[in-house]
Amino acid sequence: MVKKKYKLKKEPLIRLVTGLVVCIIVLSIGINYYNGRFERRLKKIGYTGVQINILKDHKVSLKTVSKYKYIEEIAGIVENENYQEKNLSKYLDKYVSKQDIDTVIYMVNNNLDYEYSDKLVNIIHEEYFIPSRLDRYMKYDKSTDSKNIVAAVNSNIDFDYYTNTNSTDVSKGKLMLVNKYYSLNSEYECNDLVKVENMYANLNDNKLNREAYEALKELIIAADKEGYNIRINYSYRDYETQEGIYNGYKESKGQEYADNISARPGFSEHQTGYAVDVGVQAKESTGKAFKNTGEYKWMLENSYKYGYILRYPENKSNITGYGFEAWHYRYVGKDVALYIHEHGITFDEYYAYFVENK
Repeated sequence: MVKKKYKLKKEPLIRLVTGLVVCIIVLSIGINYYNGRFERRLKKIGYTGVQINILKDHKVSLKTVSKYKYIEEIAGIVENENYQEKNLSKYLDKYVSKQDIDTVIYMVNNNLDYEYSDKLVNIIHEEYFIPSRLDRYMKYDKSTDSKNIVAAVNSNIDFDYYTNTNSTDVSKGKLMLVNKYYSLNSEYECNDLVKVENMYANLNDNKLNREAYEALKELIIAADKEGYNIRINYSYRDYETQEGIYNGYKESKGQEYADNISARPGFSEHQTGYAVDVGVQAKESTGKAFKNTGEYKWMLENSYKYGYILRYPENKSNITGYGFEAWHYRYVGKDVALYIHEHGITFDEYYAYFVENK
């Protein structure tokens, strides 16, 4: 009797396990058949086994893909680093054969409703592209070159000078930006101003930020050792002094002339305490005269080693808003100066991408 009871308990358990196994097998067959149906449909559309396996490896919905016409570049879409499964249908709706996949995915992920174009593709792929400025890039019509478009908009040149202005963020210290769109108020005075020793200057009563001054002394000493006599002509200039200079030009030759040759009060880099105008020792060497000196050539090749950059380079007025000034240098620190030197960009561009865009 004991043995019989044991059998009565074991048989229901066996039936239960058997039933579960059968269900699993049937379910597996059903799933394989279901997936196989979409695989067959994809092959009929034109997809290869390799392409289908890539889709499966990335857990892409075969059912969704099978609703669309054949896309040769399907692997490039699902393998893109910015691919999002939730947007699969949108990618497939948007994509047209041979279009740039990165651009299509970027547009979909960011809900952009621009018409696909070469201009859009080129802008999005620019090194200093800032997503929040895309609308301004697309509206800019003073250049067809994407690099120039991005540089101009990043520097706010798509706005008229002295419009859409902002207060300079002085917390950035030596990386603060002052130009025709960023200004300092009349109360601002640079921290840690020190008097420039006469041995480093052509004119008396110059002042500079201490860090900038120490770096410039190193620069001048290094140049002297190589036979180049670089000295400071002008450095720190307060709001009132700049106001007097600007108003003098304005009263004598009009505002247009004044704006072309001088910064408006509050919009001058000299007020930061990090800008200097240099020349040759004891010689009149500003403007074109300095450009034609060995000292200028030395500055071009070496100033970045001491944290200084040529602030208004040749052929960059469409970005800086100022004509070429061979004598005007700005202290930004060695790391930033090196980057600007190696990449051939202006401080305006650097600030927009690496400082303001953070």
